[in-house]
Amino acid sequence: MAEDGALAIDWRIVDASRNSPLALECQAFPRNYAVNIDRRAELVMDCTAKGFQLLQTTAERPEYFTDKVLTKALGIFDRVTNGLNLTEVDFGEGLLPILITPVIARGAAANTDRVLKPVSKPYREFGSVEGYFQGVERDGFGRKLLYVRHRVTGDIIKCIVSGKALMEVERHQIAEVFHNRRVQVTGMLYFKILGRLSQVEANEVRFLRSRSELPQVDDIIDRDFTGGMTSEDYVERQRNSRAS
Repeated sequence: MAEDGALAIDWRIVDASRNSPLALECQAFPRNYAVNIDRRAELVMDCTAKGFQLLQTTAERPEYFTDKVLTKALGIFDRVTNGLNLTEVDFGEGLLPILITPVIARGAAANTDRVLKPVSKPYREFGSVEGYFQGVERDGFGRKLLYVRHRVTGDIIKCIVSGKALMEVERHQIAEVFHNRRVQVTGMLYFKILGRLSQVEANEVRFLRSRSELPQVDDIIDRDFTGGMTSEDYVERQRNSRAS
């Protein structure tokens, strides 16, 4: 909470009881002499109380709860589930006490863990994907669809095609489906989770040549491309020609 990032408060135990239940009383002391910390201590207690209450009900990061603070909160919840019957924190007048039972602690620990390790959410990005032509159809909204089997995952990807992409698809025959024609689809990619593509809004589609149609090594390499020169002399000549 400190605007300058410096710690201003020391929380010290001023009273303790060894009876059951064990009770500890803490009080705020300024780290720097003659500095009034009353308001800051109130804010710390207020945010702590509200933060613990929030974690008991939802997997949402409370205000000012950094990962370090969340890890400490998780430790408190774990201690209750490992043998303690109840942890109670009483902040005094104006704030509701925190009551942590094993049942509450298990739910709060799960929520805190989800905040610390969030599940990947759906997202989108512009890019392209390569796969194999599987078919075309219209959906219930009348949109033209191209289905592609993703080259890497094998998932069937629905591609909504329009504009130039639609024109390119219309140029090809449905028989190409049976030949597993390779295609590259470019547009807005929609992911279910990290790395799992679900849908594409395609603005460009390229039908790629099959591997058998691509040039082979012997087609593109002339074994005597140096004209009889050694590789060292050939590289040296190329280097000198660029320099000049």
